[in-house]
Amino acid sequence: MSNLVCNYTMVRFLPYRETGEFVNVGAIVYAPEAKIFQFKLTGKSNKRVRGFFPEMDQTVYRAAIEALRRELMRQQMQYAAMDNLAHGLDTFRNLLRRKETLLHFAEPGMRIGTPADVLDAIYADYVERNFAQTVEYQEGMMRSRLGKWLKEWGIKKKYKTDLTVGDTLFHLTLPFVHAEQGKVIAAIKPLDLDRGEPTKIYDHGGLWIQRFKRLQERNHLPERMIVPVRMPPAGQSIAADQIFLELIQLNVKAVSFNDQQQIHTLADA
Repeated sequence: MSNLVCNYTMVRFLPYRETGEFVNVGAIVYAPEAKIFQFKLTGKSNKRVRGFFPEMDQTVYRAAIEALRRELMRQQMQYAAMDNLAHGLDTFRNLLRRKETLLHFAEPGMRIGTPADVLDAIYADYVERNFAQTVEYQEGMMRSRLGKWLKEWGIKKKYKTDLTVGDTLFHLTLPFVHAEQGKVIAAIKPLDLDRGEPTKIYDHGGLWIQRFKRLQERNHLPERMIVPVRMPPAGQSIAADQIFLELIQLNVKAVSFNDQQQIHTLADA
């Protein structure tokens, strides 16, 4: 197929209008000249949705994405039957105005290419976002959420950011540290174990276990070393379960990142 002018938009899951936070969960491409309307949506289970909105019941997301999938399939047949190019563009623009549900659409863009290639490219760029699968990115997102929670709980002033814990021989820089008169009372370090491959889980989790052991050996491990952990779905990773247990055995306060109440209790003890 020759290159065409392709209009596109991203599908956004935006559960809380108050905060404006969203996750891209799909892409739509419309090539009016060829009457081609194509879309690609994430599955019923989405790690990024779980990671960004851990407190949300995932059935809410699953119901929303499946309802949209059915609607887009119906529209796909309608676009194929349209004879009027202007009518097709108007229909596409009307779709983008939809605001009444949890799934919204980004401002439209335009690319030149085959519809299939454009769809694959924008889905890879904006939905899969391979860089977002890195540990650094996910733990950065977790850190941002923790900072917001500390502020909401009214205890953020107690915690200094990026403070060094340890001594000249061995020390770590931890994201949130509560210290009084030079003594570390508590520290918080998010840990992402939702890595898919067991080896990656063991490597990353084991690295932090060794670091905490070093602090403990030198009597510098905070009494409340709080580690909110982003875990794979229950029962799907023996490696993550083992790392979580080893953290607890080390007297680290490991807790699920989804358990916001427990994190609050530990941080404000």
